[in-house]
Amino acid sequence: MIKHLLTVGLFLFTSSLYAQSKLSIDNVYAAYLQNTGTIMENNQIKGYFFLYQSDKIDRRTNEYTLQIVDENLNKVKDIKFQDSKKLSLLEAAYNGNSLSFLFKNEENKTLDMKVYGIDGKLKYTYSREYTRKTDDLMKRYETMHTDEGTNQNVFDLGEQGYASVLPLRDGKTRTYEVDYYSSTSKKYWTYIPSDDDERYANAEFLGSTDSLIILEVMKRNRMMSGKITAHLVGIDINSKKKIFDLEGEDDAYTLVPSNVIPIKGTGRILVMGSYFDKSDNVAKDFSKGLAIYEIDGKGNVLSKTYNSWGKDFAKYLPTGNKGKLDKVGFLYIHKLIRTNDGKIFAVGEGYKRQVSAGGIALTMLSAAAGSYGNTSTTKIVTTDMVVMEFDDKYKVTDATIYDKTNNTADLLLSDFNSQHAIALLLKATGGFDYEFTTSDADNNTFSICYGDWVRSSDYKGQTFNTLRYNGKKFTKDKIELKSKASRMTVLPAKAGSVMIMEYYKKDKKLESRLEKIG
Repeated sequence: MIKHLLTVGLFLFTSSLYAQSKLSIDNVYAAYLQNTGTIMENNQIKGYFFLYQSDKIDRRTNEYTLQIVDENLNKVKDIKFQDSKKLSLLEAAYNGNSLSFLFKNEENKTLDMKVYGIDGKLKYTYSREYTRKTDDLMKRYETMHTDEGTNQNVFDLGEQGYASVLPLRDGKTRTYEVDYYSSTSKKYWTYIPSDDDERYANAEFLGSTDSLIILEVMKRNRMMSGKITAHLVGIDINSKKKIFDLEGEDDAYTLVPSNVIPIKGTGRILVMGSYFDKSDNVAKDFSKGLAIYEIDGKGNVLSKTYNSWGKDFAKYLPTGNKGKLDKVGFLYIHKLIRTNDGKIFAVGEGYKRQVSAGGIALTMLSAAAGSYGNTSTTKIVTTDMVVMEFDDKYKVTDATIYDKTNNTADLLLSDFNSQHAIALLLKATGGFDYEFTTSDADNNTFSICYGDWVRSSDYKGQTFNTLRYNGKKFTKDKIELKSKASRMTVLPAKAGSVMIMEYYKKDKKLESRLEKIG
């Protein structure tokens, strides 16, 4: 997935490469570090890409440059094109053989997907009008231009191309749309659910196989209903038909899927998620634990393995029956990693509510003034990292908590959201501290990377942390990120390094460098 693409709106960019492993760009009038520009192949960093405005042609037209650099920040290619000055880059993705960019063109009122080959040649352009039905999407992007924004709508499908998952609003109906863009031929299709039970549905992209786009879909029978059902949906890439829609009506438990990974060479898929009693409301009640299902490409469930909080995880973690870890809270699973020897590692991060003294004070002041607003009396904090290990039978065999600071996330209406909804909001707004995971080609060694904010007597400031697995055990490394830069972000880099990007607003300069870890 692409997570931190550099988009820059400015008058004119001039760039120069000072030395190998360092890149400096001058005359940067504004910088938004919002989605990634990493180019990865077989889990290995191959380079980065930067898109910026490079010239002003006339009062209606700008020249844009897409700059591609290698893993050492050496410039490889500049791709130049002209377009409306009302062009803005929303998201980008890379699938191993091409780069895709989703643009919003305010002058033409279109969403334009441009697919480039690695040689810098434009392969395909797909355009569609945006209307009132996509207003929710446009409003979402208006608030996403922050340093912590993440890809929410555009995802790579490997050699098959790209998919976007968009929220739709039509009258009272709130549903979703899936768009497919081929990167090997001029092919595009749109899937909009037509079933009545999907008039009020929200979809999240979970992953893909060679033939399927896999979604988590949360449905409700009416707009304000508190009863939600969770579904695992598979859509065929070639025919755009829904191949399966798993709700688990015949299961002993209800599964809320959150992660999928294909098992290479088998056609099977692993699905992980929280599971609930059949009588529970997944929007309000506590989960029983984590389940791992193995399914085939048609959605047939081949095996089900349940790991309960109260029994299985309690052997390794301080947990109770309600799915909360002592001092950690609830767990959100960011990443599943399957190694060649059959082991599975799940990377989780804790989150929980805490009483907000400021929220209570504002609520009391509002009440005293006769006003009753929606000020939250609680706040959401992200807590520790948790790494869990499962054997080839999908039973938990170990789990370790890695301490980090409780960092506050700004979420509206946190008093009223379910634990699952809060996790999705944290992910969508960049509220989690988890950054990314890098690994070798077979996943036998990997590094889990996350940020933190340290407040100790020795050091106060931002840190970047890695949990490195060498095939047998984990070691922990940390880099202190004290800087005079106005903004800073850390991106994946070649083995043993990270790429640090800093923007100096006063000097109008953007600098990138590689720094070793460990």
